[in-house]
Amino acid sequence: MKKWRPWIGILISIVCLYLVARGLDFGSLLTALSQVHYVLLLPVIGLLVFIFLARALRWRALFHTHARLRIGRLFNWVNIGYLINHVSPLRLGDLLRAYLLAQLESLSPVQALATVVVERVADTLTILVLLLCLFPFLSLPDAFLRPAFGIGVLTTAAVIFFFFLAVQRERSLALYDRFVSRVGFLDRTWVRRSVVSAMDGLSALGSLRGAVEVLAWSLVIWISTAVEFYAVMRISGLRLPFAAALAVLCFTSLGMVVPSSPGYIGVFEYITVVALSLFGVDKESALGYALVLHALSYLIVAVLGLVAIWIEGYSYSRLRETLSQVGSHQMFT
Repeated sequence: MKKWRPWIGILISIVCLYLVARGLDFGSLLTALSQVHYVLLLPVIGLLVFIFLARALRWRALFHTHARLRIGRLFNWVNIGYLINHVSPLRLGDLLRAYLLAQLESLSPVQALATVVVERVADTLTILVLLLCLFPFLSLPDAFLRPAFGIGVLTTAAVIFFFFLAVQRERSLALYDRFVSRVGFLDRTWVRRSVVSAMDGLSALGSLRGAVEVLAWSLVIWISTAVEFYAVMRISGLRLPFAAALAVLCFTSLGMVVPSSPGYIGVFEYITVVALSLFGVDKESALGYALVLHALSYLIVAVLGLVAIWIEGYSYSRLRETLSQVGSHQMFT
C-alpha cells in the first residue's frame, strides 16, 4: 500500500489540473498574469521569511526545557523540512527535520517528532478558528463544511488527549504501565522509552504559559499567512475583501489533507479557484492568482531551504540517504 500512496497523490493532482484546465480561456489567463505588479511582491517575501521565523520560534517553545537550542538552527531545519515537503510526497520533510535535529542536539527522535505532531495539530486548530471567523461573511458550501466538521472533531479530540498527557504525565504513565502489563507484546523497554520521549515532546502543553505561547505563535503564523494571501490578491489586481484571502487560506490548508503530488501542484490551484468562485471571481483570474501565490511560495521555500542546507553543511545526496533511515527503527532507538 505504501508504494501506491505517492501514485494516488499524483493521480489526484492530475484530476485537479484537468478540472482547472477544463473550459479555461488561456488568453484571459495570460491577461490576468500580465496585470500582476510583480515588483510589489518583494515586500511579501519579507513577510514569508518572518512566517518561517515564527515557525522556528514556535518550535523552540515546544522544546521549552531545552533553552540551549539555537533559533538559527531551528530556523534552518524548518526551512529544510519545508523544502523536502515541497519536493517529496507524504510530508517526509517533517520527519526529516525532527530526526536530524534530534541527532545534532542529542535529543530523542521521538520527542522531536512529537513536537512536530503538536505543531500540525495547533495549525489545524488555528485554521478551524479562522474558519469560524468566516461564518458571518460567507455562506460556506455543505461539501466543504462536512469534512471540515470531521477534521474539527478529530483535532479537538487530539488537543484534549495531548493536554491530558502533558498535565497528567505521571497518571498517564501509570495507566500505560497497567495496560501493557495485560498486553505482553507491548511490554518492551524501548517501547516505554519511546512513550516517555513522546510525552517529553508534549511537555510544553503542561503549563499555561507554554500552551498559550504555542497557540499565540500559531495565531501569528496563520494571520500573517492570511495577510500574505491578501497582499498577493491585491497585487494580482483582485479587489476583494480580506474574507476572500481568509477563505482561500482555510480551504487550501484543510484541503492539504488530501493526498497529492509533491508541493500540492494542481490541488492548491483547484481549491483556490473553488474558494474564489464563492466571491464571483472568474476561473482565469482566480487561477492567475493561485499560480502567482503558489510560485512565490515555491521560490521562497526553495531559496531558504537551499541556503539552510548549505549553512548546516549538508548535501542533497546526504539528505536523501537520511530520508531512507527516517522510517526505520532508528527513529525509536
